[in-house]
Amino acid sequence: MIRPLESLPYAELAREEFAREQFPVDEPPGRYAAANAHCWVSFSFADYRYSDDRLTMWVQELGDILFERNGAPTIEQLRQMYLSPAELQKVQATLARQQREGDL
Repeated sequence: MIRPLESLPYAELAREEFAREQFPVDEPPGRYAAANAHCWVSFSFADYRYSDDRLTMWVQELGDILFERNGAPTIEQLRQMYLSPAELQKVQATLARQQREGDL
């Protein structure tokens, strides 16, 4: 379901600053998700909009990917599309470790 952005509250300043530091808006959200989705246990950034429309759209697209909504590709599809074999191996090793340690 596509949510109208105007229905979202604006993020508080600290959240927006963190989002600006955390999310590389010059990189496609799919690339970021491919390399980093396994690092996120919770993701509420898409519950807000930001004073920078570009950041808002980037975060919304990342939210669509992480929550598998609005026809977004799967994380696995994105990993195959964006990651090199070495990067993919690193992610898979991290996922295996998380599974062993119960971090998932």
